[in-house]
Amino acid sequence: MMSFFGKRDKGINGRNAIAASNEHDVQAEFVRTSLMFHGDCDITKQEEYVYRFHHQKLPALKPNQISISGVKLTREEEDVIIVAFIRNSLEKAIRFEIVDIMIVDENGCVWAKKAFDLSSLGEIPALSSIVWRFLFEAGDILAESIPDEEWQIAFGWK
Repeated sequence: MMSFFGKRDKGINGRNAIAASNEHDVQAEFVRTSLMFHGDCDITKQEEYVYRFHHQKLPALKPNQISISGVKLTREEEDVIIVAFIRNSLEKAIRFEIVDIMIVDENGCVWAKKAFDLSSLGEIPALSSIVWRFLFEAGDILAESIPDEEWQIAFGWK
């Protein structure tokens, strides 16, 4: 897995892991998730610090939500890579299989869409958040261009 980190913290609610922190805070109306890193995720201490910083800035979730929040957008030639937190405020672990993920503007207009096989992500523990990288290849991009700012990542629920 390629190394990555960034300063992007905008996103919308709509992330076998190694625990980076076991702290979580469940309140009557809101849930704070613990940040986890996937066992195959090869990150530096500096990247871990940046992810922890962005994770702390995320708003608390309501109980029983699954959310995705974008951290960083980078480009490799015609491809776009999004780093995001997948967040789980359920009281139980979850697993994903094939999931549609989209890059959208603030009005919900879809700029890119791709079905990702997230079975390799494994189980996302209860009340946790995990960092994951999404590669949108040139053929997945539906817009003329995707700006570096003012984008959001979202689940494409059917």
